[in-house]
Amino acid sequence: MFQLKTVLTLVATAALAACTTLGPNYQAPAANAPAAYRSAAPAAGAELQRDWWLMFGDAQLDALEAQALQAGPTLAAAAARIERARAVFGATRADELPRVDVGASETGLRTSAKSVTTPVLGGKAITFEGWQSGLQASLGWEIDLWGRVKRQAEGAQAQLDASTLDAAAARVALTADVAAAYWQWRALADEAKALQRQRDSRAQAFQVAQTRFDAGSSTAQDLERVRAELASADADVADLPRRQALVLNQIAALTGQAAAELKLQATAPLAAPPQIRAGLPSELLQRRPDLAQSLAQLHAATAQVGIAEAAFYPSIHLTGSFGYQSKALGDLVSAPARLYSFGPGISLPLFEGGRNQANLGAAKAQVDESLAGFRGRMLQALREVDDALAELQGRAAVVDAQNRTLASSSQALAVARSRYDKGAVSYLDVTEAERTPLATERALAQLRGAQWAATAQLVKALGGGWAANGG
Repeated sequence: MFQLKTVLTLVATAALAACTTLGPNYQAPAANAPAAYRSAAPAAGAELQRDWWLMFGDAQLDALEAQALQAGPTLAAAAARIERARAVFGATRADELPRVDVGASETGLRTSAKSVTTPVLGGKAITFEGWQSGLQASLGWEIDLWGRVKRQAEGAQAQLDASTLDAAAARVALTADVAAAYWQWRALADEAKALQRQRDSRAQAFQVAQTRFDAGSSTAQDLERVRAELASADADVADLPRRQALVLNQIAALTGQAAAELKLQATAPLAAPPQIRAGLPSELLQRRPDLAQSLAQLHAATAQVGIAEAAFYPSIHLTGSFGYQSKALGDLVSAPARLYSFGPGISLPLFEGGRNQANLGAAKAQVDESLAGFRGRMLQALREVDDALAELQGRAAVVDAQNRTLASSSQALAVARSRYDKGAVSYLDVTEAERTPLATERALAQLRGAQWAATAQLVKALGGGWAANGG
């Protein structure tokens, strides 16, 4: 009875001590975000939703995004990481519960007649030979005195959260990259039209120059100058399929399909992209899954400190077993064949060569590294938003200037054509007047592509419609 009381006292004491959890409790660090972005952010504009690309009303883009989300290898890998983290979390939670094992055995045995432990009677060694049956259940449970198991579960949960957020960040990056590549392809299609018009104009100018040269009314220098311009236009037109193929290859890789299977149709020319509300820098923590992932990793690292500290303290394991053992199978489940054992085991680290201290130092260093990583990622996030805003503002100013250039040069071209119709100037004067508006059209196509690329960059920098409360 005394021994049973002793065991019960130890269990009760351990249960009370289990309220102690070593190590620091996780606290999210301050973001230290500025009051506003360096580049002026639009106060009004479209609010990003989770499926943000739907706001553009482009069925072709919608289909590409759906294909990427379904077949993209990036998201498949992220989903596998979530399942792995979920399995680790489940295994860690199992450590909080007792472990019960059941086993059965049937063993043939014979003792040695030559062993020093063999009993001797009348000068003759007594040996035993036969079969023995057994049926036994065992129980093991670590009493979480210092919260080690609790911290393990806490860290595993944080790692699971980090894996889930990693998948969300991968989704944001993938959808933004698909849109950026698609808009680049559309910008190239617009540029192709401008290039073809430029090439046709240069071909007409060359024909006129050749006719004038053959008639002796112009010099070889004039003819070769026009020929060189035509050759330059031919080179630009010839290079365009290569540039388009590279973009199509990128889209195919992002959407998980072979480039030969990808078919896109040219649509209307790109217009100015819509404004997207950037919000405040302090909102980035709620809008970017990679920032939340960084905090989850910091949480997991903080939990490891408690696990490392618990290694300095004693641990108690409750173990027990109950079963039957008999030389005859028929007598196995009977009172005389019954056996059991039960009791606590206490382990106290006395000397481990500095291993525990080193593990604690490593855990604390990991916390410092994770904290520095979060702060670096926060600065990078702020920079990415500022870069996108600066790109959009700068490109908009250039587009405005190019539109004025196009308007003025188009007016000059109209005057040149009117004078040509009246016989006041030659056709070469008309083709010369076409030079600026045609080059401006090509520049505008490239600028539109840059604007839409910056829009995709801003979407990614803002978290692509992800929200901390909804994912």
